[in-house]
Amino acid sequence: MDIDTVQKYLAENLDSQIKVLSCRQTFPGMSRETWLIEAEIGQKATPRGLVLRVDPPSGGGVPVPLKVEWEVYQRLYSSPVPVAKPLWFNEDIEFAEGRSHMVRDMVEGTTEVEGLHEPGPAGNALREKICKTHAEALALVHTLDWNQYGFAEVFPVPASPADAMRSEFEIWKGKWIALRTDPFPVITEALFWLQDLMPETSGQISLIKGNNGVGEEIWKDNRIVAMSDWELATLGEPCLDWAFSQGMLGLWNREQVLQHYEQAAGFSLSREMLAFCHIWITFKAVVCLNSTMNAFLTGIDRRPVIAGMGLGTAKNMERILSAVINCKDVFEAEQIATRLRTGPYHSKQDSK
Repeated sequence: MDIDTVQKYLAENLDSQIKVLSCRQTFPGMSRETWLIEAEIGQKATPRGLVLRVDPPSGGGVPVPLKVEWEVYQRLYSSPVPVAKPLWFNEDIEFAEGRSHMVRDMVEGTTEVEGLHEPGPAGNALREKICKTHAEALALVHTLDWNQYGFAEVFPVPASPADAMRSEFEIWKGKWIALRTDPFPVITEALFWLQDLMPETSGQISLIKGNNGVGEEIWKDNRIVAMSDWELATLGEPCLDWAFSQGMLGLWNREQVLQHYEQAAGFSLSREMLAFCHIWITFKAVVCLNSTMNAFLTGIDRRPVIAGMGLGTAKNMERILSAVINCKDVFEAEQIATRLRTGPYHSKQDSK
């Protein structure tokens, strides 16, 4: 982003004198481009941080419009769930090459937690604190009265708690059929295997954040001051969030983290459904990664990383699914998938 262009655009929308001091893109930012802007506002040059979130040329690394994420921020800002203040949304204008974008205030903090992987008692104590803090934040999201805050206007509402995961399944099966670049017969077989293996739900329809955990939220002084990146938000099964929580259940004692969450939320999670969701998110990741390949193949976005993730990483996810496809037990499948999957937030600590 050119600083002069950004400065002019912000001045027009803020209706104020502004001087942009810096504008830098976060890394890796594959699903959306996120630009952190440091500026001075008004005649008194009051410091202010802003965040510009923009669809990449490929249209985004998730098959969900950015407008949906904007609607989530708008509704959550008046709720108990901590989020940055949303300022405005625009699309189909000259700025940002016409790509959809939103602007929000910057919340002071970082996406990482210093010392999280330090060995020894101090590291163990910090991991316990961070896991419990995150569990309380998810409990807050999952117990929010989503109807009161208008989320039924944003997302499809499952017919009942018993239908929550079935609804999720049908939505993402439809995205896969519409957006896949190749037949992927192994993925199709895995999809029908998952349909047959799906257990009963936990009996709760909640607002679901989607991808969450360390690296996704804004932390300050070891507490969450803002929950960010709601691009995969929906209404549905709470286990989905724990299955896509950036290794939070492997960072400390898995069962104790879940019990802390259940105490805060006031309801229990089905461990069978959680195991199923750990496999399910692998399928969702394939849908997200491979869907970006359409922009690469048509020449809209020819960045090599699009091909690397859309084919290479998607093939790795396919390998995980192919390894579990004959399992008759969802817990066995979860164990196999966990061994094959790696991530930056998993601890060496015993998570049993």
